Amino acid sequence: MKTISVKEAAQALGITPRAVIYRIQNGDLNGHQTPNPYGVNEWRIYPTKEISQKLKLGNESTSQEIDFAPQEETVDAEAVSEEIASEAPQYQAWVEAERQQMRVIAEEMMKPLLDTIRYQERLLEDQGRQLKLLPDFEKRAEEERKAAESKALEVIALQKQLDAVREAEEEKQASIASENEALKGQVQEIEARAAAERAKLEEEKAALKAALDAKSKSWWQKMWSSPQ
Repeated sequence: MKTISVKEAAQALGITPRAVIYRIQNGDLNGHQTPNPYGVNEWRIYPTKEISQKLKLGNESTSQEIDFAPQEETVDAEAVSEEIASEAPQYQAWVEAERQQMRVIAEEMMKPLLDTIRYQERLLEDQGRQLKLLPDFEKRAEEERKAAESKALEVIALQKQLDAVREAEEEKQASIASENEALKGQVQEIEARAAAERAKLEEEKAALKAALDAKSKSWWQKMWSSPQ
């Protein structure tokens, strides 16, 4: 079934668009909401027999104004005022409901943006604190760098001392080895001299013994060879 806009229904019924919406909410008219080309929901109304007839008459008329058929009963200004007055509370309720709905939609739409803004604010606060602490960080880093350089110099100095001690120890070991070799040579020389002295003494001892033996034999020979 073809639908019409609120404005077309209002023109056909000779009432305001707000009054048409009140009738939809009260169930006097049937319609549904659908988004327009701009993405905004608007009411589309199923025309009643009365609206269809008046729209038909309006299309057949060559006048710019819609020539509605006269109503069965005459409506005076007071009746219209009373109708508007009776519809005013409903209109206020509808306006408040629409405002509440728009407020909810706005809050839903603004929530991600507000969350992003709060997140950015927290980032800016953190960056501000980091910028404030930056001089302390730089000072601490400089102190740590100097301490590291001092430790490195101490390590180098200790390494040099260790190398010097190792070199001195090696020289000492070489000197001890040289002294041991010299002492070993001296011992060998002394042992050789002692051996020579022992051999000489043995020779002298043998010579003396031979001399004594010869002398003793000569004495006994003389004694036994004397005349009786």
